Amino acid sequence: MTDVRSQTQHYPAGLGEDIETWLAVLDEMPVGVTIVEPGATFPWHNKAAKRILGLGEGPVWPPSDAATYGAVHADGRPYEVDDYPLARVLQGAPVVERELMRYRRADGSYRMLELSASWVRPHGRKLGICTYQDVTAEYEARKELAETAERIQLALDAGAIVGTWVWNVAEDLIVTDELFARFFGLDPERCRQGLPPREAMVSVHPDDHYGVEQAVTQAVSRGGPYRHQYRVRQQDGGYRWVEASGRVEMDEQGRPTRFPGVLLDIAAWKQAEEARDLLMREVDHRARNALAMVQSLVRLTDAEDPEQFREEVGGRVDAMARAQGTLSRSNWEGGVLGELIQAELSTYAAPEQFTLEGPKLTLPAEQVQPFSMIMHEMATNAVKHGALSAADGKVEVAWRAERRRVELTWTERGGPAVTPPSRCGFGSRLIARLAQQLNGELEQDWRPEGLAARLTWRA
Repeated sequence: MTDVRSQTQHYPAGLGEDIETWLAVLDEMPVGVTIVEPGATFPWHNKAAKRILGLGEGPVWPPSDAATYGAVHADGRPYEVDDYPLARVLQGAPVVERELMRYRRADGSYRMLELSASWVRPHGRKLGICTYQDVTAEYEARKELAETAERIQLALDAGAIVGTWVWNVAEDLIVTDELFARFFGLDPERCRQGLPPREAMVSVHPDDHYGVEQAVTQAVSRGGPYRHQYRVRQQDGGYRWVEASGRVEMDEQGRPTRFPGVLLDIAAWKQAEEARDLLMREVDHRARNALAMVQSLVRLTDAEDPEQFREEVGGRVDAMARAQGTLSRSNWEGGVLGELIQAELSTYAAPEQFTLEGPKLTLPAEQVQPFSMIMHEMATNAVKHGALSAADGKVEVAWRAERRRVELTWTERGGPAVTPPSRCGFGSRLIARLAQQLNGELEQDWRPEGLAARLTWRA
């Protein structure tokens, strides 16, 4: 009778029970193999195991310095000897299959290993066998993929990504997700099955059609990255800015095959861009106005006395600079009336020489500079001829506002006796012109005890 085993199993000649031959075969395997016998001092490692673990020649088990090399837990603690899968299996634990381990090599580098461990009883003797591979690259790739997916999900949750697509260029069909379909006002089921790209273009702003077509054509012809911004019609009839980002994949013959991408909602970015551009135009406009005013100040200020000319022009330019600084700090949105008065009077008078009283009121941007210049002229006149020219002199400024109609009073006390000016100088003409810029009226009463002025305008 024929032996059944001889019909189903064929053993290579020469192996038999030759342990050295078997070990030589294991030594050439690309997978790391470790064999250990309970009670033995050292295990046996094949070449791949030594290469993967970064071990030198000679006995290496158990690790003589666990702080230098060996498996480590997630918190950095080194494995105890009984923590290793092979040790657990030999102590009666279930077979270990594809367990991940973080391993620190002797050179200080870390690797991710995937291990399987079990035991066998050849000839009645129990042996533990562990096989493993270095899966660091695969592990890092999976980790990066998971992190990328998490970032994409966060972007989706935050509303930054409003759709994804994959365009099969050869079939001229574009497949999109439901977000894309909703954003473009398309049928989600048709988008899942695939539709011609031209159908997705119907919601693009008419003025942006040509630019989108040109950008897509260029990307498909050259391959590689694609990025373009355009507007998409929404259900309410309005348009929203998006940025399409993708990459055209090419085959070996240089022909486009796939064109995946994402759609980002950039409406907020566009609003910020528009606000920035508006601000820059406003800054440019005000800078030109400021330059024109400086030129007028220089041209019209009396230059017979060079020292006085330098002082007056310098003071007025400084006042303009303070007004511009206020506008800059408020992003060119305006200035607080009380702070503007405080800035001018503080330049020429001690705190005890003036009082301010009135509600908090913000002037629009276009009124900040003319109002600040009026306060500057009033303050310098008080220093030269009025209350602030005397140690005991004082200026009282009060204002009130009703339905944006502002009334401000300027009262000087404690200075020298005042008489009306015999002629209208540049300062007086400048104040009158600045009041006109406010669309306001300025009344001045030259009382003997001090100037009393009243300025009214609509803020």
